[in-house]
Amino acid sequence: MEFSLNPHRRTCTEGYSFFCVDAVWLSLFLIAPQSCTMFSAAVLGAVAVCGCSAATRDIGEMAAAGVGEAPLDYDLVVYDATSGGVMAAVAAGRAGLKTALLCASWPACFPEGGQRVGGMSSGGLGQTDYGTHPEIIGGLALEFYTRNRQSYPPTPPQTDASAAVGSAADQHGDGATAGRDYACRLPTQPGCNATFNLEPSRALAIFETMLKEAGVEVFYSAQVTGVTKDGAQITGITVSNGSAPGIPFSAGVFVDSSYEGDLFARAGVNFTIGRESHTAYNESLAGLSAGSVSNQFRVAVNPFDENGSPLPLTRLPDHLEHVGDGDKKVPSYNFRLCVTQNQSNMVPFAKPAAFSPDTFELLRRYLKACTNHSCQLGFPSCNTQPVPGNKADMNNCGPVSSDFIGESWTYPNASYAERADIWRQHMDYLMGVMYVLSTDPNVPASIKSQQTLWGLCKDEFADNQLAPHWPPALYVREARRMQGPHIFTQNTPAEQKSTGSIGNLSIGLGGYNFDSHNTQRMACKSKEDCNGKGPGADPQVPYAWDEGDVQVGPGVFQIPATVLFPNPAEATNLLVVGAPSATHIGMSTLRMEPQFMILGHAAGAIAQEAIKSTDGQVQTVDMAAVRAILLAGHAKLDMMP
Repeated sequence: MEFSLNPHRRTCTEGYSFFCVDAVWLSLFLIAPQSCTMFSAAVLGAVAVCGCSAATRDIGEMAAAGVGEAPLDYDLVVYDATSGGVMAAVAAGRAGLKTALLCASWPACFPEGGQRVGGMSSGGLGQTDYGTHPEIIGGLALEFYTRNRQSYPPTPPQTDASAAVGSAADQHGDGATAGRDYACRLPTQPGCNATFNLEPSRALAIFETMLKEAGVEVFYSAQVTGVTKDGAQITGITVSNGSAPGIPFSAGVFVDSSYEGDLFARAGVNFTIGRESHTAYNESLAGLSAGSVSNQFRVAVNPFDENGSPLPLTRLPDHLEHVGDGDKKVPSYNFRLCVTQNQSNMVPFAKPAAFSPDTFELLRRYLKACTNHSCQLGFPSCNTQPVPGNKADMNNCGPVSSDFIGESWTYPNASYAERADIWRQHMDYLMGVMYVLSTDPNVPASIKSQQTLWGLCKDEFADNQLAPHWPPALYVREARRMQGPHIFTQNTPAEQKSTGSIGNLSIGLGGYNFDSHNTQRMACKSKEDCNGKGPGADPQVPYAWDEGDVQVGPGVFQIPATVLFPNPAEATNLLVVGAPSATHIGMSTLRMEPQFMILGHAAGAIAQEAIKSTDGQVQTVDMAAVRAILLAGHAKLDMMP
């Protein structure tokens, strides 16, 4: 693949180095600062790209050095370096916009977490969520996965062209074959132009390279503490590392790419948290459910102790709630562990500092009950998927797994200090699960023998000072969600099928499941106690029951630009990528990492047009011009046949 770089940038500004990268993105070399236009393809060859490498700075160190009296001024400021944030910054930087990317997530963006850009895509989520429609991934997202493939040695030629991705059977010409389960997850699979499964360290290197090429200035330890506005226009934001004085930034356009929506919340933009009711938007999947059959207890496990109190990891049901009701609860979070069975690269699962054996009594009872029943079991999880490098991505699977069910509810509106405590609680929980499965005398020996074959990857997350080799990124599946003039719901994909293409409003495609993880785990005294649902035939036997899991496919749909737009009365120069305008069910398909990258790419394109306009308003940009920018960047905007 060949990509042009910074066609409008004329010089490398102070603090930058001019650099070039060769055709396979493996070789980066620096040269003396000079005009970017002086370096043509004739100098380095037709497939070399050149640019200005960005300085990387820590907000705490800058504050200590006395920076911060005058705002640092940019064309575009992107808040938080998630995968969507990286792509928004790259798109803008390549177009010549002076762009700052503020890495905000704790601890991933802080020295103690390793100062990592890329959000979950470099934070352990190795099994990329694309469902059965990878052909919809285009633009910068596809470039990212293509670079991932190019970073590994070539494989032998594909022998079965009909099964090849990027072969003559590829009807779209971009390395994806429509209508089949995509095979190109590993670089060892032949005939693939893209590799979709990720080693965290490799993903991080690709993100960093793309940012450097685009001349994006990256700032770390940068959590928003204040927003200034002139009417509905954001004039500046202040960020801090939490202990030093804040550093102000100003820009023509701002992008909130945080998973939490922290920038738009401080800017006074309307948002919601939790689940809508069935009736709020006529969504059949919305609200409290009776409980799914997936990731569920298939056998009755007593959730009460000898005194009749609920065991840890459970809670009594709220009898004021009914199926279909809305609430303020969010799906469970977890860590996506990068694990291996390669003994030379394996670190055993450690005992957490805050460990109480009693916390995991429900897990022990579940494992014992499963010795005589068919259960969703697998170790270290029944959803452990291979990624390159002889590694695997461990995700939640079954009723008691890596998801810390019911412990995410306060996170969206929590303070930064409170979120840090929640992060530690999630780490202690999952460390405890892994430790119990490996060492507990009451766990069946057959399970322990499987579990001890696995450990954390020694060559990943070594710079996480809080817990070496543990991913610093907590998987915040959903927190705040902006509520703009137009809201993406469960019904939006079906409405598109009925009404047809949304035309220039399309900024990309989606197609993964409506995918919501369990929200709560109830200690049920009987089936009457828990909406009549539960395992087993006896309605009077007590049991644990998980609630909130949703797995329903919407089919391919176009993502409307309106998911990025706040109400213009609230903010005219803000685009929201990480917590877009959607219901809980709508968000459950938009939240996939490829779609975040697609939204980020679009936000960068819209920012270009807004900055060129007379009023700088994102809601009124020429969407035909945005479409042209996106198509020039190989985005996929129209429904596939």
